[in-house]
Amino acid sequence: MKAFSIALIAISISIICVQSVGLVSALEEGDISISPSWSKATPYQGDSVAVTLRLTSTSSEQIRIYRVGLHFDWMPADSFFTLDLTEDPVSVPGQGIHIFDSLVIQIPANVSVGSHSYYVAIDGTEAPYYDSFTWDSSFFTVQILESSSKVYDTMLTQLDNDINSAVNALYQNDEAKNLLAQAQNKRAEAVALANAGKWEEAISNLQQASNHLEQAELAEQLDAEQNAGLQTLLLYLGIIAIVVVIVVTIVMVMRKKRKTDEAVDQTVDQTVDQTVDEQPEWQDYSI
Repeated sequence: MKAFSIALIAISISIICVQSVGLVSALEEGDISISPSWSKATPYQGDSVAVTLRLTSTSSEQIRIYRVGLHFDWMPADSFFTLDLTEDPVSVPGQGIHIFDSLVIQIPANVSVGSHSYYVAIDGTEAPYYDSFTWDSSFFTVQILESSSKVYDTMLTQLDNDINSAVNALYQNDEAKNLLAQAQNKRAEAVALANAGKWEEAISNLQQASNHLEQAELAEQLDAEQNAGLQTLLLYLGIIAIVVVIVVTIVMVMRKKRKTDEAVDQTVDQTVDQTVDEQPEWQDYSI
């Protein structure tokens, strides 16, 4: 009986020791912290974005990570975007840091616009006995934007580039200047509509602004071509005028020279005739 009591005490002590070891090795909630980093801080409906997770361990023991998942409030219960590491577990030393490969998250096209919550779940084991654990982070939030605003943002960026190019072009044509001013006004209206959440109307105004810019560029180009054509015509007319003046001058010089030559010839003829007339008659004094 005494031996049985001693054995019972020994078994009790062993159980307490095992439980104590288990309690010491069990992962505490604060032993891990997670910092998510999004490839796009505010994704749009229907976007595909990457999330990178940075794990910091404050535990003194090494941990092995077999699975990492993200659960969003629009997903069914127990559904995750998962990074499966069972084939090649990640070992994180005590007080260590590890950055996981990015997880690609597909935002549903029909998810509601606004703030959404999500958390990170981790499955792993902890040294020295590598007891299994499941750890859930606290909740994070992500802001989802309306898909129409993505179209608006893209169009606005392109429009701003086109407006800057038009302004720097220093249009000379009055119609082009007027169309550029209309485009700038439409842009301002689009921004006001976007701020009010009227995305479709804002996009329509951006499209109108873009059309005005195209017409302005066309008007300026047409005006430049007409001016260039007029300048070319004036150049040709100038060349023709110069040629005409040269030809006329040559003709006049040649006529003047011809008259001068004719006058000289006439004078010579008259002189010869006069000389002949003035010569005495030849008399024959021979015997």
